[in-house]
Amino acid sequence: MRKTLYTHGQIYSNSQVREINEIVKNNFITAKDKPAENKVKTSEVKFVKLASIANILNPFIQFCISSNVNVFGYDLFALNADKTINYNIYKTNTEYDWHTDGEPSNPIRDIKLTCLLNLSENSYDGGSLKLFNHNEHSCTEFNNPGSAIVFPSFINHKVTKLISGERNTLAIWWYGPKFK
Repeated sequence: MRKTLYTHGQIYSNSQVREINEIVKNNFITAKDKPAENKVKTSEVKFVKLASIANILNPFIQFCISSNVNVFGYDLFALNADKTINYNIYKTNTEYDWHTDGEPSNPIRDIKLTCLLNLSENSYDGGSLKLFNHNEHSCTEFNNPGSAIVFPSFINHKVTKLISGERNTLAIWWYGPKFK
């Protein structure tokens, strides 16, 4: 039976997380966030082009590719240097309500996988990633800095309200041909 919920792994050490954050923060670009329609999203989002951080993200990208090959089996487009990646910043009392990631009006592609990397440098309370597929599941493995999680983008998910601290994540939405 195909596993449809998620896969996870510990990709980076705490010192590598700090290094990634430094590089990402030095390469922010201007772009507009497009949260899921009619959903509460109070986190801040900044953006970075893959080209400026590709070398340091290679282990994460390879983990995402391996997750697809070994768990999901979707047809995916190659990532290109111009890909815009989201850097999500959750501070006290911020959250993102239940939603799915997608572009239903796009005639040629779908977002197949949501790939997240925890880049938090300090501990935080709340801000839990929850997935819903028949029942609610809390992804506690993703609370560790340097951890990654990959799941099909059509799975409902949310980030609960952050109680204290700061939660930082990097998100890659991996596209492929339209689902048939």
